[in-house]
Amino acid sequence: MRRNAISLFVIAMVLMTSVFSGVAKGISEAQSQNLKEHCDEVREKLKIVQKNDAKTRVFLGSKYETILNKYIVPLNVRLVENNLSSNGLIDLQNSFAETRAVFNADYINYQQSLENLVTIDCKTEPDKFYNELSIVRKKRLTMEQDVLKMRNLLTQYVKSITELKGKM
Repeated sequence: MRRNAISLFVIAMVLMTSVFSGVAKGISEAQSQNLKEHCDEVREKLKIVQKNDAKTRVFLGSKYETILNKYIVPLNVRLVENNLSSNGLIDLQNSFAETRAVFNADYINYQQSLENLVTIDCKTEPDKFYNELSIVRKKRLTMEQDVLKMRNLLTQYVKSITELKGKM
């Protein structure tokens, strides 16, 4: 138990160091000036990204929900009822559900940071804006990794079903 706590502490410190090291760097004077000059355009484009991301999140969220609740879970239940189930399929179902929940949480976290970013006036606070933009980019990358993980889990699930079907 204590070993796990120490491991979690070390991981948290590494993550915090990487986040804060990116924030502490700041931007060059040329970047700052460029950001000040194009601030309104940048903020408008970020609002468009925010709007499009919300639509994409709703679309992906509903598709993942449908895949899980209308296809994966009912198929696994039928397989269990017919004594054809594989623990691997149940594990994939659980991993997919967990990753989907993580994706939802990561999206909320990302959306809050993006909302915060849009409220920062890049004309008066270009360093703060740039630092927050760096954080938003990292959070967006995390969501992309969540989506890739779900796609890989679905691919594994289809492969496992195909193999099971071949054994019948």
